[in-house]
Amino acid sequence: MHKLIIRPEGTLQILSQQEAQQLSDTSDHGLHELVRQCALAVLNTGSHTDDTLALLKQHPDFDIQVAARGRGVQIILSHPPETALVEGELITGIKHHLFAVLRDLVYTRNDILDSGRFNLDDSAGITHAVFHILRNARLLVPGRLPNIVVCWGGHRIVRNEYDYAKYVGYEMGLRGLDICTGCGLGAMKGPMKGAAVGHHK
Repeated sequence: MHKLIIRPEGTLQILSQQEAQQLSDTSDHGLHELVRQCALAVLNTGSHTDDTLALLKQHPDFDIQVAARGRGVQIILSHPPETALVEGELITGIKHHLFAVLRDLVYTRNDILDSGRFNLDDSAGITHAVFHILRNARLLVPGRLPNIVVCWGGHRIVRNEYDYAKYVGYEMGLRGLDICTGCGLGAMKGPMKGAAVGHHK
């Protein structure tokens, strides 16, 4: 498929013209190249590589454009990876992740990096900024106990370590805990796989 037009859901249903331009801006201060790389990573969910350069070489024609249209947003994917599609439609979970990336990039640029409100050279300032990013992403909700477990680790691990990471994720899933990872292979993929099974029991 050469082009796919999609409309975002949730917090990105409305973008200002300036925000849409930022996401498509190819200048040094623009977000386009970062959006392109992040979108390609999301669209390759489940692949066996997390090497950005390898993905870009595999999909040199891939591009993403964001445009404000009336009261909504239109995203145009050019040459998206076929593995992200089912019968010409973007897989729902991948679609949600793609919109989350765009939401977080716009918020982080405008409300964190360019706002002047956060000292990103200071540990406490960075923690404060991360708190705001998580709250904006609705990971921290008033009145609801946090149930997120962050799993971070090496990408290249031996099989018994992967199996153990998957088992840990399964046990957390049985307890209704959500997993947050860097979405890489190995020590990050294992808990996600395990939690997915645990959540369904």
